[in-house]
Amino acid sequence: MKLEGMVDMTRCLLIDDDNRESRSLQKMLGALGVDTVQAAQAEEALQLCSDETPDMVVLAARGAGRRPKDFVRRLRRTAQGKAPVVFLFANTPDTDVIGQSILQGAADVLMQPIDRELLRFKLQQAGLIA
Repeated sequence: MKLEGMVDMTRCLLIDDDNRESRSLQKMLGALGVDTVQAAQAEEALQLCSDETPDMVVLAARGAGRRPKDFVRRLRRTAQGKAPVVFLFANTPDTDVIGQSILQGAADVLMQPIDRELLRFKLQQAGLIA
């Protein structure tokens, strides 16, 4: 999204139904120059992606009625779905959930608690920030 006279910011869609956990991640992303929009449910997130494709999607590994691998698969099948870099946001290292999500097209996992420098590195590695 470019605003006249403004630097183009990286846009992130954060999918999480727990505002407490996502608030600290939003602050860290904001400090790195990433503009974040939040969705609580997968359907809302898919609609937001179709309205305006984000540069990245951060998807909580747990959530009511949501399986991360299914969301990633559905996102990748949409017209704009190949564009965003998808990160899984997890509290526990559930190798099945993480592995299946990566097989469907997620790029990497962000483990809680998130280290600010590791987050910066992963975003730089993905080409999302300089």
